[in-house]
Amino acid sequence: MRSPSAECVQQLKATVPDRVHLPDSPSYRNALGRVFFPDAARRRPACVVQPVSAAEVATVMAIAHRTGGAITVRGGGLSSNCVADSAVMLDLSAHLHTARLEGDRVVVEGGATMGTMLDALAPAHRVVPVGIVQHAGFGLATRGGFVYLTRSLGLTLDHLVQVELVLPSGEILQLSEASTGDEADLWWAVQGCAPCFGVVTSAVLRTHRAGPVWVDRMMLGLDALATYFRVAPELPRDTTMGAVLGYSDDSPDEPVLFVYTACASRDEAAIARARTSASGVAAASKNVLYRSEMSGRYLDGLPEFTPPGRGGQEPEPIRLPVPGEPRGSFFGKAVFTGPTLDSDIAEALAAQIHGAPTRQCRIDFQHSGGALADVDDTDTAFWGRTGEWNVPLNAIWFDPYDGAACLAWAGGALDALAPHTIGVYSVEVRPGFPETGVEISAAYGGNLRRLRSLRQTHDARGVLAHYPL
Repeated sequence: MRSPSAECVQQLKATVPDRVHLPDSPSYRNALGRVFFPDAARRRPACVVQPVSAAEVATVMAIAHRTGGAITVRGGGLSSNCVADSAVMLDLSAHLHTARLEGDRVVVEGGATMGTMLDALAPAHRVVPVGIVQHAGFGLATRGGFVYLTRSLGLTLDHLVQVELVLPSGEILQLSEASTGDEADLWWAVQGCAPCFGVVTSAVLRTHRAGPVWVDRMMLGLDALATYFRVAPELPRDTTMGAVLGYSDDSPDEPVLFVYTACASRDEAAIARARTSASGVAAASKNVLYRSEMSGRYLDGLPEFTPPGRGGQEPEPIRLPVPGEPRGSFFGKAVFTGPTLDSDIAEALAAQIHGAPTRQCRIDFQHSGGALADVDDTDTAFWGRTGEWNVPLNAIWFDPYDGAACLAWAGGALDALAPHTIGVYSVEVRPGFPETGVEISAAYGGNLRRLRSLRQTHDARGVLAHYPL
């Protein structure tokens, strides 16, 4: 008997032959080679399909629904869940990747990156708050979107006005605040949990007029960490103070605290206040390795959210992979904490980063709060509005022998943060781990029962089952 995946691929080849790329073909290898997440790029999907329209996406979904096939969606390609063994990888990035400004709104196709969207907005000096890199896709836009402007403008998903969603059945819906009945429930769900319900082929987002962002960067000793935890929550909404615990060539033997303060206000008094707050953190360290300030256009006019190199040399920008080049390995988690981080957790995390198995391991503190809490936890599917920080833990290694130690290190960091953890960022929840079930409960909290009921209604056959819920 032919497997569901084989039957699905056979029908796809018969229906949209020019879009289907089979294993070991050059187009298949190239599509996987462009996926950012290393372990995802090593997986072996049943085929890659690169649709040119929402109608073709609907055809692919309907065939998978009918044959019992499974679908994963590759938009920006940063998600670990965009590829799965034996599933069909629906690659929106190949053809559905444009963005255009319409008045004060931006219309973005489902395979576009956040950088493409910001580039379309730049001539009009408008922005949508996104994450810390331009390469992310709609996984970020519909599941969160933190840092830099979160305190003043909220999450990326808070700017969604309309979404074109292709359901597992192949039905195409236009969802917005005007939706009613079952479609209103789906509109609620896609704001925080879209990949579990369908494929976003395009969306409309609100934009904001924006000027330059003032940025102060400091590389300090870990002795300033407790002061950082105290100062950051006291900042006004126009200022965010993120941080990284990691390593730099300027400090070859000791980890550093990199503090990144960004003020979105043009008011000189606001900038002076932000500078004073940053100076208060710097004063707590006996070892100020580096400090500089600048102003630039959000996002590509701002420096990287990572410690500078030797002598303050700008770090290498995060770049997309080149098909065929060697790749390392990555294990990431991200948890939300409240404003309760204190000297005890500072001491525990300092010990943790000292014990990192590789110098590429890091702990980020993406400062949120502020406008994040203007929306209630139950108003959208996103859960974690009372958080003060999103804390990604990144274990990175190139030697396979370091893998077990890196996983243990990430687990130890999560254990240290556990007393302060109030939620989990769903973008880092992956299927198949012992902790997946607990993470799902933490990621969706009081919204989980409603989300699972909706999923049973719209994807009872599990077309999108690789997205855990």
